[in-house]
Amino acid sequence: MVIEELHKVINKILFLKKKSLFQYRGVRFFPSEIHLMLVIRDKTATNATRIAEQLGVTKGAVSQTLSRLEKKGVLLKSKDPYNKNELTLTFTPAGTKALEHYRRSTADLLRQHERIIKSFTLKERAIIQRFLVRLGNTFDEVE
Repeated sequence: MVIEELHKVINKILFLKKKSLFQYRGVRFFPSEIHLMLVIRDKTATNATRIAEQLGVTKGAVSQTLSRLEKKGVLLKSKDPYNKNELTLTFTPAGTKALEHYRRSTADLLRQHERIIKSFTLKERAIIQRFLVRLGNTFDEVE
């Protein structure tokens, strides 16, 4: 049954969210930290509010995660002197290497996902996408 399979996948994702995703040179990284590092790398948002909106979390969660990454020595953060709401976020050399290590270690998994998606027809992919959007919207309603 579809709903049972969906619940299994959600449970696996929730379980993974509580575990460290990977280690690099003795530093453990959690999914929330990796997700934030990817947003910073892509420079899609530069203030806590926009980062929080993009990740679907609170500003407090973003702030806490930024502080953890700074303590781990992978990120430098400073306020923009011209706009107090904007942050300047820069990876340290260790942060850049850790992120690259993560990208290499997940490349195979992403290729597997791509193969699975490509095995569906365009019509099936459209249905899956519509389902995922609607499912995502239900989580927005819970918040």
